[in-house]
Amino acid sequence: MADSTKAGTEYGGFDVMRLCVNFRAGDILPSCGARGSKELAEALKAKMPDKLPDMELLTVHCLGRCHAGPTIRLSPKGPYLLGVQAADVDWLLDRLAAGDIDALVEAFPDPQGDAWQGAGSESKETAS
Repeated sequence: MADSTKAGTEYGGFDVMRLCVNFRAGDILPSCGARGSKELAEALKAKMPDKLPDMELLTVHCLGRCHAGPTIRLSPKGPYLLGVQAADVDWLLDRLAAGDIDALVEAFPDPQGDAWQGAGSESKETAS
């Protein structure tokens, strides 16, 4: 679990990464699980302890963006990162370690239009 004494001081102010691993049977609706989130979760679990030791990874059932997933949400109150694949993990973790959230948002944009407000400002959505 993330060390609460460091929350907000590293990784662009985020200490939790939520990753959707929802897998819908059939091809009627898209799902993060069908788009590579299982492989992404494995890559993150393998590399996060060394690269981001104070960030917690939570796999969750759904973040409401399966149409463009795999979906990651940085918390608290952070941006959604959509379409991240296992091959992107080293770059993703390096950007997080540097606190370069804007580069992540640019590389993995949210097509629903919930634009990241940038460092120090509130996200449109209040739920973490």
